[in-house]
Amino acid sequence: MKSTEIERFNPSILVSWRTQIDTNAPTRINSPLLPPACLQINSISPFADTHLFSHACQFVRKGRPLSLAVAACLFAILGCSMFPKTETATIHSSGRPVLPPIQASPDSIQLEVFFLERPAEDHLLNSAIWKEVDQLGALPTETQEILGNNGFRIGNVSSNPPPTVQKLLGMVSEIPVDSAESTKPLMGFSRFVPPGVETEIPTGIVNNQSEFQIREKNQIKKVVYDQASCVLRMKASRLQEGWVRIDFQPEIHHGEKKMRRVAADDDFSLKMSQQVDVRVAQRFSLTMNVGERALITSAPDSEGTLGDSFFCHDDDGMKKQRVLIVRVVASGQPSATFAK
Repeated sequence: MKSTEIERFNPSILVSWRTQIDTNAPTRINSPLLPPACLQINSISPFADTHLFSHACQFVRKGRPLSLAVAACLFAILGCSMFPKTETATIHSSGRPVLPPIQASPDSIQLEVFFLERPAEDHLLNSAIWKEVDQLGALPTETQEILGNNGFRIGNVSSNPPPTVQKLLGMVSEIPVDSAESTKPLMGFSRFVPPGVETEIPTGIVNNQSEFQIREKNQIKKVVYDQASCVLRMKASRLQEGWVRIDFQPEIHHGEKKMRRVAADDDFSLKMSQQVDVRVAQRFSLTMNVGERALITSAPDSEGTLGDSFFCHDDDGMKKQRVLIVRVVASGQPSATFAK
């Protein structure tokens, strides 16, 4: 390269060169003023730092051919090996960056929630499992009496389920063929639930018209709802290491869906929803250890009760019954532990 050509070199060419490199557009610059071999730079690696770049501009202004050649070679060689490559976001096969998954809060309680469905007359569901499931210790006597009068049946199962519960859950293949054919496992979920945050668990049974009786304080009240669906509102709280309390609130969502005012944290907000009948008298809580399961369903001979509306429905002329199973997987960490 002639010295006269170097003296006519415009520094803006070097600036333009660096701009193309920084914008990750690998472009070959065919400038008649610089050797093409010096311009084949990998656009992924940093071009050079600001200090080296400023010196290069000074060399160009002073018209020093040897210094310029040395600087250009440094950019070409050291720019690819001297500076480490920066970590970038993971690229999906589609070419779009994929964000890392959101991590659950350390104090979150992990629960498994799912339903099983069996014929309402199934012997395993009606009598066999309840001989081995703890019902008396799961709830206070008064609460159990209120729930029993309204058709609910609730039990607590240890982390090592008895044989009949293992059959119910499909953990062993001893279910009779005729019963297995009519058994329908339903989809559930495993979720990290923040302490004190409510989660709705719909039983999936919706009736165009639902009619049943509610017994409270030796009184029987008959209620009728249109487009009624049954929901259990669940809230989990950590008691201590390995122990969790889960609150269940039965609700009946009925009527036409439309924009309604619902209570928020600090105010009211509009939400597309139905009318909600909160059955406060049938509220109950279970204290469970990690690995334990709660079984919630309707009691036998409970037709026409609230529990029957929650868990039983007609399927092509056969009455089917659902069982809600909630298992504590992890109790989470106390707030003071991860706040330090």
